Amino acid sequence: MKQPDFALTQGWWYPAILSAVLLLVVFFMPKKRISWKEIYITFGIIGYIVWMVDMTIAAPFDFFDIGDPKKEGLPEILLYGIIPSCLSVIYLNLYKEKKKWFWVILFVLVSLILEWLTVKVGLMKRWNTWWSTPVHFVAYAFFLPWQLKFIRRNQN
Repeated sequence: MKQPDFALTQGWWYPAILSAVLLLVVFFMPKKRISWKEIYITFGIIGYIVWMVDMTIAAPFDFFDIGDPKKEGLPEILLYGIIPSCLSVIYLNLYKEKKKWFWVILFVLVSLILEWLTVKVGLMKRWNTWWSTPVHFVAYAFFLPWQLKFIRRNQN
């Protein structure tokens, strides 16, 4: 069985710092619209979805490389398991239905900038950041609000 290689590749520090900052934001932000239970569920679901998409679509078709293409480790854990989940939780905590498109556009732009920086620090290779725009848009505009409604249904 192959062991994860936690060798620190070029740009490893970027997802490490970003993950630490986003985790601190999630832990210390005032919980205005989302509970700890909803944070827990959202964190797990989003992390799972991102890993599954990477394993079933991105990796087999070799869309991009993170660090050394022959090794996986710390950067993947942070980029797939922590950062998207934190952004989703922060989004849902700020999201208001009457200002939906403001929050959707803001978080799509933030996500694209953070992804672009992943490319610029040399961690993500062979990737065009614009390819993610439809995915970010669907996630923020439709999936995350639906998921929160789904989690909340049948609650007393």
